[in-house]
Amino acid sequence: MYRHLFLFSLFFFFFFNAFSQNLISGEVKDSQGKVVPFATVFLKQNRVGAVSKVDGKFSFSVKNNGVDTLVINASGFEQVRKPVQLEGKDQQLSIVLKSKVTQLQTIVINAGTIEATNERTVAVLRPLDIVTTAGGQGDIVGAIQTLPGVQRNGGDQTGLQVRGGDVNESSVIIDGMIAQNAFNSSVPGVSQRSRFNPFQFKGTSFSSGGYSARYGQALSAILDLQTNDLPDKSNFNAGLNMAGISLSGSKLIGNNSVEFSSNYLNLSPFYRFTPTNVNYYQVPEGGSFAFRYISKLDSSKGIFKMNFSRSYTKTGVEIPNPVIAGDKIQFGIENNNTYLNTSFRYVIRPGKRFFTSFSYSDNSDVIQFGTKPLLNKDNRLQARAEVRKEYGQKYEDVVGLEFQHSEFGQKFDTFPEGSFVENMPVFYYEGELKLGQRFALKPGVRSEYSSLLKKGNISPRLAFAIKPSENGQFSFASGLFYQSANSNYLLNGYRPNFQLSTHYMLNYQWIKNSRVFRIEGYYKDYQQLVKENATLYNPNQFRFVFGQLDNSGSGYAQGIDFFWRDKDLLKNLDYWISYSYVDTKRLYQNYLSKVTPDYVSPHNLNVVMKYLVEKISTNFSFTYSYASGRPYYNPNNPQFLGDKTKDYQNLALTASYLKTFKKKVFAVFYVSLDNILNTQNVLGYRYSGDGKERYEVRPPLYRAVFVGMNFSFSQFNQDEL
Repeated sequence: MYRHLFLFSLFFFFFFNAFSQNLISGEVKDSQGKVVPFATVFLKQNRVGAVSKVDGKFSFSVKNNGVDTLVINASGFEQVRKPVQLEGKDQQLSIVLKSKVTQLQTIVINAGTIEATNERTVAVLRPLDIVTTAGGQGDIVGAIQTLPGVQRNGGDQTGLQVRGGDVNESSVIIDGMIAQNAFNSSVPGVSQRSRFNPFQFKGTSFSSGGYSARYGQALSAILDLQTNDLPDKSNFNAGLNMAGISLSGSKLIGNNSVEFSSNYLNLSPFYRFTPTNVNYYQVPEGGSFAFRYISKLDSSKGIFKMNFSRSYTKTGVEIPNPVIAGDKIQFGIENNNTYLNTSFRYVIRPGKRFFTSFSYSDNSDVIQFGTKPLLNKDNRLQARAEVRKEYGQKYEDVVGLEFQHSEFGQKFDTFPEGSFVENMPVFYYEGELKLGQRFALKPGVRSEYSSLLKKGNISPRLAFAIKPSENGQFSFASGLFYQSANSNYLLNGYRPNFQLSTHYMLNYQWIKNSRVFRIEGYYKDYQQLVKENATLYNPNQFRFVFGQLDNSGSGYAQGIDFFWRDKDLLKNLDYWISYSYVDTKRLYQNYLSKVTPDYVSPHNLNVVMKYLVEKISTNFSFTYSYASGRPYYNPNNPQFLGDKTKDYQNLALTASYLKTFKKKVFAVFYVSLDNILNTQNVLGYRYSGDGKERYEVRPPLYRAVFVGMNFSFSQFNQDEL
């Protein structure tokens, strides 16, 4: 937890090694004479280098002599390779990069999707942005909540809520595989972080709808994460903060790398200084260990990755008794989670690539619900194989097969155990046609079969884009998206049909230099939602489902999103503004009528600003978040979910100070302040059974202060900062 800021340091000395006798320095510019910041400049054989600063200058040393190749990479530019003779002399170089025309001018279909990868110039959010966004707490999902289309949950719900969809309608993908337990196990009223570190990933693609036929089982959105390839050097890192300690490192051995990370979590020090709105009788505590192995073929035609992680956490809170008004009961949970993911990518021949991946996850939650024991267990095995082929410059396609096997089990007190097993074979095809640099078309189809339901589905998908100018383009995406019913229904023996949503979205995106503007309108039509035949509404999330249910539920979501990001206004200033409006209603689960769900805020605004003060080596980040009031259930109001909370507001600050020690240790000292203004946000209300007493649903914390430090034991030069 909160390990992100020491990883911030890696951005500044990513390719460097010190104690050398050859000093290589210079400046990186583009063909128009403008400086290029954050370009990686390194020697291929010696594996040392630097990252150009904001003024385009770089400097590093190497002690070996001989002939080497200097390699320069920068996002949006063609790679430059330059032979260098190392003979114990200082060298001053001037590097000129040419724009990568295929990236700057080629059309990219992006309706519904925000790319956040280091490999495309259309990226608007990168790993460094994720970990340095105030209020995001270094969590991938926390940062993505500042993007358009995503609901700011306020701290009481776990998961991604996108364009009117609940947390069950979004899926997290890692190297093509579904991460079944992407978040720490849920505790009532306390949102949980994702299990993954943003710097594990070289690419982050967030799709708020209309996503690729390669994926399914998500009615609203997917978060597609791609893990890092082979690192450029060995390193070791350590961190200490108010939540625990962490260690991580990597050892580069030729074309292979072995990496590890571990941490111990204990929030006792944090809660001694920060008052909470949650009564913990067991403060969150636990630990995790992760191991990673990467191997790259000598021919550079293929790469194998293996990721393994194991974690254990325990916590206990007092929650309102859902049966007795004003009473409290204890909710304790112990979670064990194991995750394994492997992938292999290989170039069969020019224009033809093969990809295969495999994952296995095992998760168990031992819960004490008052005096009643509850055990939840689930595991998933998934495999995928696909071939991607190019047909000249205009057309390419991908054909894939996938198999998913999942098992769920639940045992509550003396009730009969519920369980189910699902096997789902999948076939998908997707093509992409590009006619010049102005038009692109991407048709696709996905077919799934459920052994549990003994039913299948076929999901056609279509997207296209038109580029009227060099910097702007229009994109459209549509398709059918199916998802099985929530596991709570399946565990109780119900077998409803697939749920269905149909997406329509149109956007315009403009990118020039370091400025990005996006506007997107959308409409989602929900059909075949699971609907209980209930005559009374029960807001208890732990209620048991009795009686009949069917797929008669329906709904819609429509709205518009805006996004603006600017890095050109002032030197060292980076800011973005996102705004979302959603109008949605649905009739599903045990709802009594078609209404706006109680987790939806129609208006969401985020303003993020980052500023680097070079003189004091300190980076500041501010985030202001606003969400309009969301509905809540008032049994005294004849209009179902007719009441609304007050608006939600939050102002957060993160400051990080960078310091070097004898050119051997790089340190980051940081402080994060959440809800600086101490706004007393209310997320909803609960009522007693007779409706006479009302209780506020509050965020887990109001104002919070978090302090920590991280150290990277790698050698580098001070001027790389």
